[in-house]
Amino acid sequence: MDDVQQLGEMLRHYAESEAHKKQLFESQSAQWAARIAELFDQIQQWLEPVLVPHLLEVSREAYVASGPSVPVEASTFKSEKLSIVIAGKPVEFVPEVMGVGGQISIAVMGFTAARYGSVSLVCLPPSTGWQWRKTNGLKDPDTFEFDANFLAQQLQSLIPRERS
Repeated sequence: MDDVQQLGEMLRHYAESEAHKKQLFESQSAQWAARIAELFDQIQQWLEPVLVPHLLEVSREAYVASGPSVPVEASTFKSEKLSIVIAGKPVEFVPEVMGVGGQISIAVMGFTAARYGSVSLVCLPPSTGWQWRKTNGLKDPDTFEFDANFLAQQLQSLIPRERS
């Protein structure tokens, strides 16, 4: 095989590889958006029985996830964010750009973690289960299964307690 033929073969392999990467990315992106929508639907269903105007309210709005390598104006990660207001305190579930292998992370804002801590929900495909991760500095995150009861416990911590 001469160099020109080899060049042609290399370009063909490259094109096939790029097409495959694009197809995989598009499929993972669609799953990313669908899983977030399912999670937010689930959270709304869990909280539906206890919604009370001005005490517990849930809303959703369009949101485009962005990050250091994906500026908002170029981001293909169109989703929505979910907001909960409980006893006047806001909690927001904000999607982050899809991670390696289709990983889904949602920043959860409104809960106090320690000084350098954060709270997030993480789903690692092929798993469909969500985990609540609380990180604090350099130590390993505390991880919990995320379900209706766990969410209720976290929200309870935001309701001011009567002091007697």
